[in-house]
Amino acid sequence: MKVYILDASGLINGFYSKKSPNFMTSSTVSEIKDINTQILLENCINEGLIHIEDVNYDDNPEIREVLVSSGDLMRLSSTDKDIIALALKHKQDGDDVVTVTDDYSMQNSLKLLNIEFKSVRTKGINSTIQWKRICKGCRKEYPSDSMEEVCEICGSPIIRKRVNAHSNH
Repeated sequence: MKVYILDASGLINGFYSKKSPNFMTSSTVSEIKDINTQILLENCINEGLIHIEDVNYDDNPEIREVLVSSGDLMRLSSTDKDIIALALKHKQDGDDVVTVTDDYSMQNSLKLLNIEFKSVRTKGINSTIQWKRICKGCRKEYPSDSMEEVCEICGSPIIRKRVNAHSNH
């Protein structure tokens, strides 16, 4: 069955399917602040078009592994990670999943997990990117999930550096 997992940007920009089930997490719902989108969401929930389902990305080690190896772990909010976890859960349940988001980091992670995504307002990513964290001064590498902001060796800032890109085509 085809299902859509909606990021807040999807619904804010007017996307939801009338033919297939749509799912959002509670944390995604809490990101919707404008009254028009809140009314749309409430109507869609009342009509059974949007369902709220919560999962925790911490419960799926595959997600953490992909996010750490790609360097996206620190770039994504906990809501973003839960949306990815919900998409992966539905994929593992055998659904034909499309995640609706304009967030490039989420699209990068979804692509690495082989989960289809759809942009609403942007053209979407053309290639997947992997990031690493390195010291701007001495070039010491840090794990992508490191919280360090200053190099322990030379005191320079730790930055994200693009490692490689792989075409989606």
